[in-house]
Amino acid sequence: MLAREIAIGFGVAVVFPMLIYYGVSTFIHPPTGYTYHREYVNSPKLTPEENQAAKEGFQRAESASIEAERVFSLRLICVAAPLGYIAMVLGSLLPISGFGVGLMFGGIFAVIHGYWSHWSYLEDWVRFVSLLVAMAVLTFIAYRQLPSGRQTQPPGSDNAPAKGR
Repeated sequence: MLAREIAIGFGVAVVFPMLIYYGVSTFIHPPTGYTYHREYVNSPKLTPEENQAAKEGFQRAESASIEAERVFSLRLICVAAPLGYIAMVLGSLLPISGFGVGLMFGGIFAVIHGYWSHWSYLEDWVRFVSLLVAMAVLTFIAYRQLPSGRQTQPPGSDNAPAKGR
C-alpha cells in the first residue's frame, strides 16, 4: 500500500508542473529559436555594407527572440506560481496522503519551473518578494494547526486508546 501511495505521489509531482506548462503553451505558444535566429556569417564574398546589414539583421532577430522568451516566461510564471502555491496548500489539507504529498511536491516543482524560466528578467526586489511568498506558504504548511480530533482506529485494535483514563 505504501508503494502505491509513493507511486501516486511521484506521478502527481511530475505531471502537475507539466500540465501547467503545456496548458500555458496551448494558448500562448512558446518561442522557438528557429523562428528568430538566422546564422550570421561574416563572409569575404559580401561587401562591408552587406556584412553590416546581415549583422544588424542578426542582432534584431536575437533581440526579438529574447523579448519573445521574456514575454512567454512572464505568462508562464503568472500561471505557474499561483497554481503551484494553491496546489501546495491544498495538498497539505488533503487527507489522501499519496495524492496530497504529490500535489505539494508538484506545486513546489511548478513554482520552481515558473520562476526558473523568468528569474533572469526579474528585478531583485521582485525576487525577494517571490521568495518571501514561497517561504510564507511553506511556513504555513509546516505550522498549520492540525485538527484536534485524532483519527480513530477500528475497535479491538491494540493501539486504540483505552476508555476511562
